[in-house]
Amino acid sequence: MEVLALPGRIPIKSMAIEEPRFESLLEQVRDLHRVADELTRSPRLNEHIQARLSWSREVPSVPSDQRELADAVVEALESPRLSSAQSRRLRNAFFGR
Repeated sequence: MEVLALPGRIPIKSMAIEEPRFESLLEQVRDLHRVADELTRSPRLNEHIQARLSWSREVPSVPSDQRELADAVVEALESPRLSSAQSRRLRNAFFGR
């Protein structure tokens, strides 16, 4: 467990999930990325997912097959109990940054 101390704020605990479970989740996100690439080359799906992850009021609409994929991606990327480093790795695996 990592404790994050931010200047002027109360330290918060960032609990990482165990590595084997995280690696499985990371592979799942990579698979979802491959499926997304096969389904569409349009940036609209990524925009839809990013808007949902940021709780935006304006979420671009996508067809139902892409919405189902987006649901799986959002669920994986919002996994509870990830450390900030693990969360970044998952997002990078999907969005490729």
